[in-house]
Amino acid sequence: MKKIVVLNGSPHAHGCTAALAEKVVKAAEQRAAEVKTYHLNTMNIKGCQGCFRCQQTGRCATEDDMQPIYDDIAAADGIVLASPVYMWSMSAQLKAAVDRLFAFLRPEHQSALTPGKKVLLLFTQGQNDTNMFRHYFEHVGKNMQFMGFGDYDILVAGGTHVAEHVYSQKDVLEDAERLGKWLSE
Repeated sequence: MKKIVVLNGSPHAHGCTAALAEKVVKAAEQRAAEVKTYHLNTMNIKGCQGCFRCQQTGRCATEDDMQPIYDDIAAADGIVLASPVYMWSMSAQLKAAVDRLFAFLRPEHQSALTPGKKVLLLFTQGQNDTNMFRHYFEHVGKNMQFMGFGDYDILVAGGTHVAEHVYSQKDVLEDAERLGKWLSE
């Protein structure tokens, strides 16, 4: 059974990002994947302190709600980074968690992750042009690979201000289903 971790960086528990992530989750669960979702806005996750203790001990020194996420990501086959686009990038909630993934790097930038973990970058945005921030999304994907994650894919739902805008985009929902299956392969 494949294990997938979803880090939802939206402050809206039932908003556009949650709607799109749920479509991915359902598709993965239909293929018998075990999915754990974290709603980061409800969690106490501090920013990286740059102390480099993780490089020495293999564990982040900051004791907060990030600790169980590390264990789940280490055991996972795939990870979904889900966020609305705020100020041309991911939300602050997701950015704090992504910065803390530095704990998976060892000296000389070697990864402590088991190779091959898939990454789905899932973004919702009010802007209709889904290519507008593509360079940023690709940058995030490459950073995840630098940290030792495997293949990544990107799904963007544009023109979304309420969850119904996501549900009305048949092509985006089909892509979400396809990518949920990809994560669980």
